[in-house]
Amino acid sequence: MMIPAREPPVLTTGVIGWMRRNLFANLLDSIVTIVLGAAVIWAGYGLISWVLFSASWGPLWENMRLLFVYRYPPDLLWRPLSVVGMLLVLLGLSAGATRASGGGNIIRGFYWSMAGISWLATVVALFNWESVRWLWLGASAAGLLAYFIGRAYPRVTLRMPWLWGASIPATVVLLYGVWTSGPLQLVGTRMWGGFMLTLVLAVVGIVMSFPIGVALALGRRSQLPAIKYFCIAFIEIVRGAPLITWLFIASLMVPLVFNVGPDAIDPLVRGFVAITLFSAAYMAENVRGGLQAVPRGQNEAARALGLSGWQTMSLIVLPQALRAVLPAIVGQAIGLFKDTSLVFIVGLFDFFEIGRRIIPNQTASLQIAGGVYMEMSLFMTLIYFFFAWRMSVASRQLEKQLGVGER
Repeated sequence: MMIPAREPPVLTTGVIGWMRRNLFANLLDSIVTIVLGAAVIWAGYGLISWVLFSASWGPLWENMRLLFVYRYPPDLLWRPLSVVGMLLVLLGLSAGATRASGGGNIIRGFYWSMAGISWLATVVALFNWESVRWLWLGASAAGLLAYFIGRAYPRVTLRMPWLWGASIPATVVLLYGVWTSGPLQLVGTRMWGGFMLTLVLAVVGIVMSFPIGVALALGRRSQLPAIKYFCIAFIEIVRGAPLITWLFIASLMVPLVFNVGPDAIDPLVRGFVAITLFSAAYMAENVRGGLQAVPRGQNEAARALGLSGWQTMSLIVLPQALRAVLPAIVGQAIGLFKDTSLVFIVGLFDFFEIGRRIIPNQTASLQIAGGVYMEMSLFMTLIYFFFAWRMSVASRQLEKQLGVGER
């Protein structure tokens, strides 16, 4: 008769065991843990006390529309919120369909994060934002309904590329408009701002800089001198100056070079071009590093099998290169998302600029002792952190799925 194995001692398993191994393994670890723990508790208590009892949140609360859409006409707010609803629907369909098939952890995590933010905004809107309460409720409910539709009809994934593609012109039409009057009247980009502008700049910059960066990296390895040296010159010149310099050039030098007035070129277009080309130069170097990491034997084996140079690069070498530098690419995307705060140079008022300069300088804010700089800084930090953290989590999930760093 076999004697059953005894359970391990309680103090070596669970939370207590983890703390004994990692926090109180010896006298020095115990002292460091106690000192740092006391410092964290003291700082956390001070922060929570300030947030709940001392901070002045009135100006922030009263300027939510300014922070998120700037001067977008109040009677047309249904248009940006329709874009929010459309994106939630597309994310919900994709997440639901992949949930039914047993995959898609990345898209599901991203959907639930965005849905959580949307429902939080909906709850606040139902009690405090009368003008948009039903719009937020409709957008959040549509996204949740789309998730269950995707789970019930997983074959909707066959149509998702077309739906995502159609969402691009639909977003442009809804935000910018078509006619001079009516529900879809034109709304100039000078009236865009806040977090809406930050997201537009970040998404367009990230999406557009990726193919340009890949093309520059491939061009730098070209055997044609004209293409090779053009790509090298572009990359080195752009990387040789900070983004703020190129935004100044886009704001001041471009109208001078083309001999046009300062308002002839839309400031949003100038911001797009400067951010995209700047990011593309850095993207090219990231991709070039990945291309150099692929063993030469991969290329030789593909050519020996009869693949052309283009097929070898697109099917064999480039996928491995992008897989190797995925963390660097995502890190650059996160940096670009935060660098959009510099577009005030071209006359645009993004989320950071409104929170840094406009709201703290309002009459109501100036009447508060100490101002509201700390309140605005904390709020903006939380918003930037959430989206940067969400991109970082998606990156780690993709790395795990692709086996980055594993043999």
